[in-house]
Amino acid sequence: MIEFWTLAIAAVTALACALSGTFLVLKREALVSEGLAHAVLPGIVIAYALIGDRTSPLLLVGAAAMGLVMILAVQAVRRTGVVDATASLGVVFPALFSVGVLLTSMDLAGTYFHADCIIEGNLALAPLDRLEVGGRDLGPRAFWSVSVALLLVTGFVALLFKELKLLTFDPELAASLGFRPNRVHLAWLAVVSFTVVASFEAAGSILVVALMIAPPAAAVLWVDDVRHILGLAGVLGLVSAFAGHELGMAMDIAPAGPMATSAGALFLGSLALAPRGILMKGRAHRHLLARMEVDLVAARLRPGAPRDLESVRGELGWSPRRFDAVVARAVSGAGLVHDAAAGTLHLAARPAGS
Repeated sequence: MIEFWTLAIAAVTALACALSGTFLVLKREALVSEGLAHAVLPGIVIAYALIGDRTSPLLLVGAAAMGLVMILAVQAVRRTGVVDATASLGVVFPALFSVGVLLTSMDLAGTYFHADCIIEGNLALAPLDRLEVGGRDLGPRAFWSVSVALLLVTGFVALLFKELKLLTFDPELAASLGFRPNRVHLAWLAVVSFTVVASFEAAGSILVVALMIAPPAAAVLWVDDVRHILGLAGVLGLVSAFAGHELGMAMDIAPAGPMATSAGALFLGSLALAPRGILMKGRAHRHLLARMEVDLVAARLRPGAPRDLESVRGELGWSPRRFDAVVARAVSGAGLVHDAAAGTLHLAARPAGS
């Protein structure tokens, strides 16, 4: 039963992170997930120090509030004009994370909080922390908290899908239409912050970042439509969760690392094989280069006016091997006539009226 709940928690975490990370990737703000995954730590630590109960929902409130503090601080630094958005994020979130680590090391030594749990999570043991209501066991607490985050993300996307698309691809148009993109953006980052917080205890910062970035980044390489990207990102996130869980079981290690590795492997596979991947781009580039070479040869010829092969090759400055290969392609597909006996080449005459 523990294995089932571990896999269930991993699945809902993968879905919530992949869906919330999609618009970050599309808006080129993927680093925000990294920042939130680290910046929420001081909020959790401060809330725990004040309350003393790690099961209290106020820890989520404190962490989410610190995530919003990070977002507002990044925007404030960016508005100064001294640094850009990426640099401002790189300044703010390490500072907040460092404060959280210091508080954990100094004030909470010997308690539940530990740096390893912060970074790697505690997914294998998450099913043991049960949620009981009225003496009834409802299952792991982490499963329900992440499920709430998943419902929140899904509902937000469903209700404000048009606004999120405009905000992502054309914020100026969104502003001109009265959608208030800054407020929508802040609300979306608040939802992302809550998702990070809900996933933080079970998944840890490494897995949260991996599941927020890798599946959407891989999906973008396969499809164009935003709805399809959301769906495929969710599927790839689930595949990463299942594959990582099985790999962790086979290796007898915590599943968070294998899940992050599986997400990275799916992205690398997509980077190589997807329509926008390296191999397909290389194939398209080679095809374009081959057509350009044929056009260069054809540009030096006229219909019914043979030219010596060596003179054409000399003008192009190509090696005999390259020139012969291009001529062979041109004869078969570009309407060039090669007279091997005379050693000449000319364009085929066009039919009358063409």
